[in-house]
Amino acid sequence: MTRKDWEALVEYTLNIGRQMLECGAEAWRAENTMARIFRAYGLEVQDAHVLATQAAVTVKTPEGEHYTSTCMILPEKTGTDLERLEILNAAAREICQAPPPVDRLPLVLRRPAARWSWRELAGYVLGSGAFAVFFGGSLLDGVASGTIGGIVYVMEQVRRVHRQNKVIYTAVACFLAGLLAQLCLWLGFGNNLDRVMIGDIMLFIPGLVIVNGVREFFYADILTGVYRLIEALLIAGAIALGYAVALMLGGRLL
Repeated sequence: MTRKDWEALVEYTLNIGRQMLECGAEAWRAENTMARIFRAYGLEVQDAHVLATQAAVTVKTPEGEHYTSTCMILPEKTGTDLERLEILNAAAREICQAPPPVDRLPLVLRRPAARWSWRELAGYVLGSGAFAVFFGGSLLDGVASGTIGGIVYVMEQVRRVHRQNKVIYTAVACFLAGLLAQLCLWLGFGNNLDRVMIGDIMLFIPGLVIVNGVREFFYADILTGVYRLIEALLIAGAIALGYAVALMLGGRLL
């Protein structure tokens, strides 16, 4: 392989690790995936390190040449996209089983800025509505919560397009969802305000972020674990702030 091919392989593999972290994967999983791809091509992995905001690799070719590359991981690009993560994992497994020439690597690096999906929309609607009923709400409460959940999905897609700060977005989205919940009850479209709001709050809970943060500690990725837990705390604070302000303001307007 030529020097240009090695450089292209390093950039390609680094991008896979970066996108895996952006999709919600753990740091150790991204590091392991990059290392396996490099070894499949006969490279000696001297460093494959991923943090919450940066990924870096250093490899050595059979001829003794070293290649190093780094990239930033922007917080506004991160989220939970398990379908995309599975596509990246499948591409990595395919490469490791039968390493293709560099110019024939799977084209999985182009990630759409927004992905409007009826399945995701149905998940938001059914998820929020089901949680409202599960916590003791009436069927009408579930319908109201599900309707607001659909609006939350639209707001989430707008955030992905404009790459807005996740904490600020969460505070604003929770504020609007809280006002919509109160408006629904004011119009007679619901019976229990708390049940309607609980159903929609469940859409914002950073459960995967918390779990991944704890898992990072078990794999000795302390900095990434601390980063994820702080992010989860900030999101939780934004949820509380958004709904608290909505309740105070809605109580005066409605």
